[in-house]
Amino acid sequence: MVFKLKKFHDIRVDNDLSQKEMSKLLQISEDVYSNYENGRTIMPTEIAVRFANYFKLSLDYLLNITDNKRLNCDKSFNADETAKKLLQFRKREKMSQEQIAELLNIPQRTYSSYEHNDRAIPLEFLFNITLKFGISLDYLTGRTEKSKIS
Repeated sequence: MVFKLKKFHDIRVDNDLSQKEMSKLLQISEDVYSNYENGRTIMPTEIAVRFANYFKLSLDYLLNITDNKRLNCDKSFNADETAKKLLQFRKREKMSQEQIAELLNIPQRTYSSYEHNDRAIPLEFLFNITLKFGISLDYLTGRTEKSKIS
């Protein structure tokens, strides 16, 4: 699933930034940013965190999970920390990798690779965890210690 990032677009425009200016702030090319914003390709988690940090917004807000906008955080994305949070979450839920993978409709080995940080953890995957289990994207990415969506 590739999704349009309407709030990313709206926030950029509301702050009088062009795609070119936004892409420079995020340290990516203008074409790449345009593809993310228009839903042609999935924005990596790291880039979404940079965007959220720049505007001091919650990832949960940016992806239409909550109406609570503000999260005063400038912590960089750390894939190791996210992998660790996935493991902690799974153990807290008393679920196996197979059970979570089945619920998310992905192969168990793919889930395992995310939990062991053997491959990049896509924003779409974290979004699906958030929708299925009500756990905050900001928590999963290490931007807050509150695991529940507020």
